[in-house]
Amino acid sequence: MKTRKLSLCRMILSIILVCVIVWSISVGNSILVVVAIIAGLAVTILLRRKDERIHVDERIQLINEKSATATVKIYVLGATLVGGVLLALDSSGYAELSQSGFTIMYSACALMILNLIFGSYYRRRYGG
Repeated sequence: MKTRKLSLCRMILSIILVCVIVWSISVGNSILVVVAIIAGLAVTILLRRKDERIHVDERIQLINEKSATATVKIYVLGATLVGGVLLALDSSGYAELSQSGFTIMYSACALMILNLIFGSYYRRRYGG
């Protein structure tokens, strides 16, 4: 599919999705909002498969992989440090910092678990 036709299809999809979401919110049907978003994502994936352009070469893909890995490592380290500092400040007398500290540390743990899951999936898939 050519770029112009693909852009037109995406624009029409966006308009339809916005109309359905606005209508379902005005009616008060929250399930229809979720269904519309999932259907929009599915149609977007199908449209992406029809695209004939070259999106990424190997060099850009390698750079993106390395930057994503570094970002995850730095975020986990920084979030753990900030969460630990907030917990230490809460125990030294500052008011109600433990909830923020636990939230930040739980988000770091969730990111580590996601990284572990996706890492094992891609190692199994690509034999790494």
